[in-house]
Amino acid sequence: MTILESELARLEQQVDDAQKSAKALAAALAKLKTAVQTGAIAELERGLVGIGQRGQEAAEAAATLPSAWTFDARAYLEDGFAQELREVASANGLDIIDRDGRLSLFPTLIKIEPKDLGVRIGKRIERRIRPSALTKLLASIQRKPQRFREQAFLDLLYRTYQHLCGKKWVANENRGPLKPLADLHAVLTLLPDSDYSLQEFGRDLLLLDRRPELRTRDGARLQFEGSAIARERVPQINVYDEHGRRHVYIALRFAKGE
Repeated sequence: MTILESELARLEQQVDDAQKSAKALAAALAKLKTAVQTGAIAELERGLVGIGQRGQEAAEAAATLPSAWTFDARAYLEDGFAQELREVASANGLDIIDRDGRLSLFPTLIKIEPKDLGVRIGKRIERRIRPSALTKLLASIQRKPQRFREQAFLDLLYRTYQHLCGKKWVANENRGPLKPLADLHAVLTLLPDSDYSLQEFGRDLLLLDRRPELRTRDGARLQFEGSAIARERVPQINVYDEHGRRHVYIALRFAKGE
């Protein structure tokens, strides 16, 4: 059900009616002013007779607007909006994935923000949330070329991994030890104002995972692994691709000379 879309369409009609009344009043006033300026007395007298009626109609139409919006948008954003957005998007050829209460139009992450009466798209809050309008915006974002720099992200992970492993492995030419990805994320977000969620981290890991040929500057290769430490209750990072398939990332290591 397109509840918010319908409520906004109803209000739009009322605003449109008020706008038409206001335009009619503005047109009548313009015509009256011309009659006054040119001294067209007959036109002036007819205009004065009708101007009050136009003004009353415009005032009545405007007076209905403050009470025309009673919809509890915040409550709906909490429960209901996500489903409507997905339905409207689907009708327009966009497949918004909803898994574990998280929305994505891969690789774009979407988060509903009820308190802000908006939707977070990536890191930006979008307050134009009429489903039809939001769907058009998401479609335009989806059409833009992807700007993720896999090599730069790989190098960042490598530096963080070296920091966790210490200098002993850096001089070694073998496979490095497994390190939980949650630990790497913790290092990457040490600064108090760091804004890099696990969901974003997981998305970036999946994008990097699609480039297995990449190497660090000294030739190290990234290896995602998890089975070896899965029993240690290491936090998992779950991410869903554009088809809704789940990808689980637990740990990684870098290997040299392989």
